[in-house]
Amino acid sequence: MSTPHAIGIDVGATKILAVRASAAGEVLATMRRDTLQGSANQLVSALTELVTTLREDKVSAVGIGLPGMVNAETGALAYAPGLGFPAAPLRALVEAQVGIKVVTDNDANVAAWAEYRLGAGLGVTNLVLVTLGTGLGCGMIVDGRVFRGRYGYATEVSHLILDPEGPPCECGKDGCWGVVASGASISRLGGAAAVADPASAIAVLQTDGLTTGETVTAAAQQGDQRAIAILSYVGDMLGRGLASLANMLDPTMMIVGGGPCAAGELLLDPTRKSFARWLYAADRRPPVPVVAARFGATAGAIGAAILAIDTVGEQRSRPG
Repeated sequence: MSTPHAIGIDVGATKILAVRASAAGEVLATMRRDTLQGSANQLVSALTELVTTLREDKVSAVGIGLPGMVNAETGALAYAPGLGFPAAPLRALVEAQVGIKVVTDNDANVAAWAEYRLGAGLGVTNLVLVTLGTGLGCGMIVDGRVFRGRYGYATEVSHLILDPEGPPCECGKDGCWGVVASGASISRLGGAAAVADPASAIAVLQTDGLTTGETVTAAAQQGDQRAIAILSYVGDMLGRGLASLANMLDPTMMIVGGGPCAAGELLLDPTRKSFARWLYAADRRPPVPVVAARFGATAGAIGAAILAIDTVGEQRSRPG
């Protein structure tokens, strides 16, 4: 029997990455395109085009990671403000167009599945993945299964309040975890540092007057103290949130992913120190390692493909 393939698609607010992958996670083909915001029909058309282009005989399913709340029973998108349209039954709409099984889930959930099945969490049945980007996403594996809660809306931990005096979040509250510990927060703090010190490495490394997370990381690697302090602050906030999750869930491992992980120990070292400080009874429990994710920008797409293959295989193995 041939090894099944699946198409995995990671939908972001600005870009879509699609891959055709084997059950072993080997990427066989890749496509990228911009996300056309405005309507569910536009997104469905884009997804259908990607599936049609990448599809071949071994493809048994399509997995789609979405940047929002996905209903665990229906696969419908319940809320995703970054996509520019209200709720939509995306799984059903795409299935009607492509004619094969479609699995939809939150983008952080599928990234966590990639790390659990093939990445840094291989063999670890209880783990937490936090991915840093424009915001902060989280996926959890509990006893070898994606933890989704009753309706599929669990793990929206970006809106834990870590600093009530902190900057405002789009949700209307102040100091949410996703505002103080994300790629966007690194960029925001870096921009302020560049204005405060035009001679700093952060300011010198800016492109067209813009400060990105990559700018801050590069400056920190050059020894710029403002940049190092920014990564240390974000690492501290990241560690505090991770400790709160560990206090609730007692996982075996915490995994950190996303673009800011390119900073390596400049981010992860302060994260680990903060985590150890804030973890309850840290000296009374087995060590909980905080590690970098194995997969980078392809984690969501690969995880979506593997989750689709696994879901179809599980459904076929059920009696009746």
